[in-house]
Amino acid sequence: MTPPLTEHIIYTKGQLHIEACSIESIAAKVNTPFYCYSKAQLLSNIHRCQTAFQPHSIDIHYAMKANSNLSILRLIADQGLGVDLVSSGELLRAQAAGIPEKSMIFSGVGKTAAEFTLAIHAGVGQFNVESVEELEMLATLATQHARPINAALRVNPDVAVDTHKNITTGSKGNKFGITIEQALSLYQRYADHPWIKLNGLAMHIGSQIQSVAPYSQAIDKLMALTAKLEEAGFSINSLDLGGGFGVDYGDGAHLDLSSVAQDIARSTAGFKGRIIVEPGRSLVANAGVLVSRITYIKEAQPNPFLILDAAMNDLMRPALYQASHPIVSTDTNNDSAMRHYDIVGPICESTDTFTRNYPLSKSLKAGELVAFLCTGAYGAVMSSAYNSRSILPELLVSGTEMQVIRKEITQAQLIEYEQ
Repeated sequence: MTPPLTEHIIYTKGQLHIEACSIESIAAKVNTPFYCYSKAQLLSNIHRCQTAFQPHSIDIHYAMKANSNLSILRLIADQGLGVDLVSSGELLRAQAAGIPEKSMIFSGVGKTAAEFTLAIHAGVGQFNVESVEELEMLATLATQHARPINAALRVNPDVAVDTHKNITTGSKGNKFGITIEQALSLYQRYADHPWIKLNGLAMHIGSQIQSVAPYSQAIDKLMALTAKLEEAGFSINSLDLGGGFGVDYGDGAHLDLSSVAQDIARSTAGFKGRIIVEPGRSLVANAGVLVSRITYIKEAQPNPFLILDAAMNDLMRPALYQASHPIVSTDTNNDSAMRHYDIVGPICESTDTFTRNYPLSKSLKAGELVAFLCTGAYGAVMSSAYNSRSILPELLVSGTEMQVIRKEITQAQLIEYEQ
């Protein structure tokens, strides 16, 4: 596994830096473990995304479930991106970050009446509806509150993708969306509804996808459905094509955004409405690291255990998806021959194992630091207090400045909610 360093997360004189701050200097001020993000890398990723999609008039809505820290969202808002959200909590965060409600798309399979009501009164720009039952509820609430609603049907294109089975979202048997066959009857049913304006289609086929091919296949199905609906007299004003664009976690594989944009432009040629994509991971993943300190090096066979102060509650992806993150020493000045370790956390679960048989320096010692790369997405946002551990802090670096953007949430603070 080759560490995917970036232009802003690099080694300088053998010390790992985020921009102009060394990890060692940050860890001298903030207790480990902690997440740390590069502002410059995030902005670079956003610019790369805009450069790929905007020439084709494709709107970008950040999938905020990837990382919903308010400071990250404010940077997203400053760059003029909209957001895709999946809960009322994400709606409140987006509002707090200053994102206009008209630039919000509300997705998700289980929106409650309370969430719908909040979003209706907020003036959310578009609702992606995922079932017949959900559309019925939305129509009822829109009528009760006398508010006009823009809605798109999320369809399941039934396209197979080469990714982990737990992050496929557009195949038969997934809980997301309606079948393509249901779309026409729903458009007919709600054609004359006084408050529901059903005028779009949406899809999302999965996450961490490395090939353009499944997108092309899914878009072709969506365009065929669009033509069918337009022939029946319905106007389709928007196509939300989702996200899931794969990033490099150390194997060199990723999905080039320019290639995706060009394929979308080719596949949707002739469509006069609005086209939307929802990148999340590809904007924030490589902008973040998880920093941890070695607690023990436990000698064992076949490999010694590198026991860290970070655990599965801090970084859930390896336990949940068998995901691999590149792990590096923050100081390579004393590196010697390599040794293979099983790298684990302190939680009382066998699944609290980040990786096995992983090569790192033979000279590593307890008390030294390591960093998990590419943890800006689905890292801190999925963390918990399991085993009654504190919820770790998040930091943001800009040049020589480091800012705590989420304080550590301690057990003493959590206990107060139980008294």
